[in-house]
Amino acid sequence: MNGFEKHGIDHLSASSINLWANAPDVWVMQYLFGKRTGMGPAAWRGICSEDAVVDTLLGEDQEAAIAKALAKFDKRYLIGTEKTTKERDMITPIVGMAVEELKHYGKPVFPEGSKQEKISITAKGENYSIPVIGFLDMVYPDHGLVIDLKTTSKIPSSMSADHRLQRCIYAASKGNMAVKFLYVSGKKSALLEDGDVRETLAEAKHAINRLHNFLLALDKDTARAIVPVNKSSFYWSGSESLRKEFYGI
Repeated sequence: MNGFEKHGIDHLSASSINLWANAPDVWVMQYLFGKRTGMGPAAWRGICSEDAVVDTLLGEDQEAAIAKALAKFDKRYLIGTEKTTKERDMITPIVGMAVEELKHYGKPVFPEGSKQEKISITAKGENYSIPVIGFLDMVYPDHGLVIDLKTTSKIPSSMSADHRLQRCIYAASKGNMAVKFLYVSGKKSALLEDGDVRETLAEAKHAINRLHNFLLALDKDTARAIVPVNKSSFYWSGSESLRKEFYGI
């Protein structure tokens, strides 16, 4: 039995690999004990915006798609605060700009009955083999192109390490298709394609190897007892009470 099998982990993803590298305390709580930190309004704004963009690209009236996205946002945040209102107000301009940037590619292609395409590559180590999965936003086979939509309040000049890993996993799974990330703020946009696939995946393999060794060496209660806890990590933002309950600090 390898380290992943020992703890019932049957796959990884870019987000789980990044979380392990950036916040192992949150990783242990989430993947070994099944306790998750909350989703903030910015992340929910992104989900709602992306739904409306896809619906519009597939032929739905844009105003109707936006109205549905706003209703979905409001269902989670029944009572608005300054922060949630700011995120909600970004949905309409983000959707408009994203659709404008993407409409000339035509309709994206999805598997039947789904609005995302699941992909998988395999990470192999000395004593393990485990799938690394992901879900593609927009696939345009006629253009040989995959585009992942990232909504944001500030357009980056280059992709973060976390996004580079996600992009390179997608690129490795799609062979000769180009994979680009479209960043949209509602005021500006940028189409980025950073990171060497081979080099980035080699770095990820190193992180996966260390994760495997960590899991192989420890039971989950020992992992919880010894993993460093970073109270100042943004991953704990809004979930401080959960951290205190789980780790005692």
